[in-house]
Amino acid sequence: MNNVFEEFKDKHKNDRVFIIANGPSLASTNLNLIKDEISIAMNKVSLIYPKNSLWRPTYYLFSSTNVNHPDWGRSWTESVQEACREEKSISFISSQFKNTIDPKNKIPRIKWFNSMSEYKPTTDGLVNESCFSTNIVKRIDKSGTTMNLALQLTLHMGFKEVILLGADLGFTKDTGSKKDPNHFDESYRANLSRPEKANNQMRNIHSLAYKNFNKLNKNIKFYNASLKTCLDVYPIIDFEKYILDNKIVYQQDRLEKAKQYWDKPHQYIINK
Repeated sequence: MNNVFEEFKDKHKNDRVFIIANGPSLASTNLNLIKDEISIAMNKVSLIYPKNSLWRPTYYLFSSTNVNHPDWGRSWTESVQEACREEKSISFISSQFKNTIDPKNKIPRIKWFNSMSEYKPTTDGLVNESCFSTNIVKRIDKSGTTMNLALQLTLHMGFKEVILLGADLGFTKDTGSKKDPNHFDESYRANLSRPEKANNQMRNIHSLAYKNFNKLNKNIKFYNASLKTCLDVYPIIDFEKYILDNKIVYQQDRLEKAKQYWDKPHQYIINK
C-alpha cells in the first residue's frame, strides 16, 4: 500500500497544476512565471533551478534506475537529493531507491511509496490498460516514465486543469553522451538507444492517461504549453499568453505540425 498518498486525495480539487517534464524546450521556459502556481516536477529538474531562482515545484517525483548507473548514477543521485532537500517541495520517491538516495534518513521531507508496478510496453511502444492506476494508494504504475507517475498523481489530487511544460518528445538516439540532445541540460545523461520506441511509448502513456481522465471527469482541461513539442495528444497553447494574460490561445498550426511527426495511425492499447 502507498499510504503516503492518502492525505493528498482530492487535496487540489478545482485547482490547476503545471506538470514539468524534462524536454529541451524547458531550457527556454521562464518557470519563474509560475512561482505561485502548483506544479509537479521530476527526475533531474534541479539542474534548472539556477536559471529559475523564484520557482520550485510543489511536488517532486522520482523513480528511475539511473541513480544506479555505473557512469552517471552519482550525478543523478546528487540531483535527486538536491530536489528532495528543497523546503518548498514535497517529494514522493519509490522506496526501492532509498538505500541510494537517503540510506541514513537525512532527508526527512521525502515521502516513500512502496507499491509500484511496471507494465512493460511492447517493442513498438504499445502500452497496457493497466499502465494507468486510478487508485494510487493501492498501486501506482511507472511503465518506463516518471511522467506516468505524475499523471496518476494528478488524477488522485483532483485537479481540474492540467498544463504541461517541457513535454517535447521527438527523442533522438543517445546513449548517455555528455551533450544530451533530449533534455533541457546537455549534462543530463540518459540512455535512449531506441528513440522510436521511447517516442511511441511516451505518446501512448499520455493517450492512456487522457482517456482515463475523460472517463472519470469530462470537465477536466488539458493543455500542452511546451515551447517546442511533438506531443499531439492535447491542445497546444501559447504559454505566456496563458500565464501572463490569462488567455487560452490555441496554436492549431503547431498541433498540426506535431501530428505530422507521427507516420502511422495512433494505436496505443495492447489489451482493450
